[in-house]
Amino acid sequence: MSVTINPIDVKAVDERGALHYFSTDRTGEFLLVYRKAGTVSGQHYHKGVSAGKNPEDMLLVQGTASLHWKNLKTNEEETVALIAPVRVLIQANVWHALTAITDIVFVELNSLADGSEDTYRL
Repeated sequence: MSVTINPIDVKAVDERGALHYFSTDRTGEFLLVYRKAGTVSGQHYHKGVSAGKNPEDMLLVQGTASLHWKNLKTNEEETVALIAPVRVLIQANVWHALTAITDIVFVELNSLADGSEDTYRL
């Protein structure tokens, strides 16, 4: 599958709010990203050279966004709505662009070095 979108599981909800949980086998530096409504992030793809981008693993933790993607090998293409909290896995050779519908916050489970070593634009 080119892109996988899964809800982030809820552990508990009370008068203070909600507690969600996820697990990962990744370690090292991660990116905490804030984007303003109307901005576009990405507009690139990864070849899978960097383990941190194979697949790209992103947690949308706040807000609403639109993800447009295209598999460069199969030409499969789709635009999907993302409503936090969700986890998005983007496979190698999938061009993608994330448009913030509202202000958003997301975490990328990779470092800046992972991205700089394995980011390509059309």
